[in-house]
Amino acid sequence: MNICQLEQLRNLIQTSHINFLFGSGLSCPFLKTLNSIEKLLTAAQSLDKDLRTVVEASLFGEYFNSVMAPCMCDNLIAKKQEQYSSVVNTYEHFLSIWNAIMAKRDTSLLDKTINIFTTNIDNLVEKAAEHQRLEFNDGFKGYITPTFREDSFNNVLTKISPLYQNLAHIPIFNYIKIHGSINWKKADDEVSITYDRDLDLIRKIKETYDLIPNGQLVSVSSNDDIDQLVNRVKNMMCNDGYEMSPSINTFMDAYWKLIMIHPRKTKFKESVIDSHFYELMRRYSNTLEQSNTLLFVSGFSFADEHLAKITVRAANTNPTLQIVVFAFNEESKHTTLANIALGGTMLNDNIIVISPEDYYKGQKEDEREFIRECPVWNTKVIEEKNGEQKEKIIHVFSLEVINEVIFKRILGIIN
Repeated sequence: MNICQLEQLRNLIQTSHINFLFGSGLSCPFLKTLNSIEKLLTAAQSLDKDLRTVVEASLFGEYFNSVMAPCMCDNLIAKKQEQYSSVVNTYEHFLSIWNAIMAKRDTSLLDKTINIFTTNIDNLVEKAAEHQRLEFNDGFKGYITPTFREDSFNNVLTKISPLYQNLAHIPIFNYIKIHGSINWKKADDEVSITYDRDLDLIRKIKETYDLIPNGQLVSVSSNDDIDQLVNRVKNMMCNDGYEMSPSINTFMDAYWKLIMIHPRKTKFKESVIDSHFYELMRRYSNTLEQSNTLLFVSGFSFADEHLAKITVRAANTNPTLQIVVFAFNEESKHTTLANIALGGTMLNDNIIVISPEDYYKGQKEDEREFIRECPVWNTKVIEEKNGEQKEKIIHVFSLEVINEVIFKRILGIIN
């Protein structure tokens, strides 16, 4: 079966339980990706106490200001308004397309629930869903003090015709944040999770970070390795008069109150300790073990080792599971395949990683013609070679491109 062909994807969607796995690549360019921060934080665990504190605070500070703080308030969003609007509009388009696909899908054997699992902690999809005014379940129940309940994801939504009393399923999106979220906080009972609508905790963390004097932390580059970062911190700490400010520990104390899995290798242990995260991981695993399940993956390269292992294990034990990974480009495809291989040996050949070139080559000529003429298909970049700058056309699988050349086309041909 040529799963790259549009008709084959249409057939899979018609006969499968629909699931998605979203990674941080989908919220770019408004928010940054993790890059090497997980490896750096893991390597920092072996450092001496004071050095480790400054290295960790520098890394968490970079992570906080790149991924969390921009979501906090309108004036921060306004600085990157074009990028923010582009990301949220793309999420809106995705939700709109899939709401229509599920509404058109005519089968009584499958409900119209879509599970979106994500490692992202931002609130951009929630904002997109609110703009679209569709049925969206983020796990919170209640109005005055919403409380997070994992069992709410078991609900199936139906409507009854007032005239003939006919019962019909209607599309609903379950949005399952398996690594937590910036809008989660502990309830007064210290056990439950409540909804932090105004991002009060994020604001408090931002206040503590802004109190750290200049020269106390170092900048972090996406190309840094742990030795470069440590040397930079050591050079700073060797400066005359350097004394670590108590404000660093104040920031870290505030940061650790976040209800989320922190980006480092020990995060799986944290998720097992915390019953909420354990239940969400278990839900991801159980969903993939359901018969006739389809999982689309986007913006995620499976660098998250424990998720790679869970996914490969499910693919091996459930031959009716089909996983389709949209790799951002050819380089990302090779990286993703290597990361999946670290999760274990694949037995059923039911995980396929597709690059933009793979998808294009898999189509019939009339579909190729449509793709070539699609405005978002060709991305212009400036490439510097031998001291000269030249414009180059590349093809990538951003969510915007996937929406236009795949999902929107499937909506047009689904029965």
